[in-house]
Amino acid sequence: MLSNPIQAGKVTLNTKSENMIVGICGLGKLGLPLALVLAKTGLQVYGVDISKERIAEIESYKTTQAPEPKVTEYLQKYGRNLKLFSNDKMLKDASVVFVITHTPSFPDGHFDISSVENAVKSIHEVNPDCTIAVCSNIGIGNIDKLHKIHERICLNPEAVALGSVTEGFENPKFVVIGAYTNEYAEVVRRIWRRVHDKPIYVVKPIEAEIIKLSINFNCSLGILFANVIGELCEKFDIDSSKILDMIYKDRRDYKSGLGFSGPCFPRDVNCFKAIGIEKNAGSVQKLSTILNDLNDYIVQRYLEKIKSYKKKEIGILGVSFKPNVPYIYESQPLKIAGELIKEGYQVYIYDNLAEENAKKVLDKAIFCPSIEKCLNEAEVVFIGTSNYSKVQTNKPIVNPWK
Repeated sequence: MLSNPIQAGKVTLNTKSENMIVGICGLGKLGLPLALVLAKTGLQVYGVDISKERIAEIESYKTTQAPEPKVTEYLQKYGRNLKLFSNDKMLKDASVVFVITHTPSFPDGHFDISSVENAVKSIHEVNPDCTIAVCSNIGIGNIDKLHKIHERICLNPEAVALGSVTEGFENPKFVVIGAYTNEYAEVVRRIWRRVHDKPIYVVKPIEAEIIKLSINFNCSLGILFANVIGELCEKFDIDSSKILDMIYKDRRDYKSGLGFSGPCFPRDVNCFKAIGIEKNAGSVQKLSTILNDLNDYIVQRYLEKIKSYKKKEIGILGVSFKPNVPYIYESQPLKIAGELIKEGYQVYIYDNLAEENAKKVLDKAIFCPSIEKCLNEAEVVFIGTSNYSKVQTNKPIVNPWK
């Protein structure tokens, strides 16, 4: 079982570790700063780039200002710990090799990991026992493919931005290591402990892949949201930064489940849309429409999951708009129940608080006096509200709250 997170705190490496060689495969805009950050800790770093022109360019940075901050300074101060090569064979004695090569995008959006794959193959040929830490941007499931080439491999996704790459490596919010075993993760963790004392999280490789992509996806959503608010505020001659500062004080950590409902969220989204139309604020209108479309999609998604079992007796635990209330405002489990009934399914419901309100809407549903009765009657069980998410049965369960 992998640990999550590993405790922060500086560690002292043993003598053998002090003398280890760390390889960096790929000395581009990110790889070179990484090599220098590690060289700063006193490690012997072997940097490899197949482009001899790039090697020559790096050498020139010792006397001319590099485009990335701190690179020239670190080359001058710690360059004695960094050796540059254009041949992967020089990594034969490295204990750990960080692969940080370019992964351009295919037209369909997937990453082309051929440079990473070639690097892993080349390193494996000369040093099959080293630990490889892939830092390049890769897609979901790619580490599993690379694992077939080299056993001791993990994903160590970078979280840096051009213009502050060195600072990003030295002072991250946290570090993620996606590893198949704690042994592989430990080698990489100990290197990062020489650099900083920030939290280090060890997860499965596929989890690390999803985390990396999702963080950037979330940032992209945040940028778009800020611009939507910017357009809205512009229409009312309001300073958007003041509005956004207040919004950001109300951060909420939502879990996966059903969509937004209740007496406020759906109405406010529709009000945003109406204002967007009224004020000709295109981004406000478009985002509101997308939110409603995605919210409707969630209902359809779980309807299809329920119907995929090809059973006609469906039990639903919870039809209120959220747990432990009797209210059914825009309730998605209620909408799912209604759609199933329209399509000829027999629906059994248990919700002791919301039953009276739900009966006014679902006159053809059968309301059960207990959870056990609902489970016994149903062939498939849908968990409508998260307070029932731990209910167990030998019947098929569709649970959005897992």
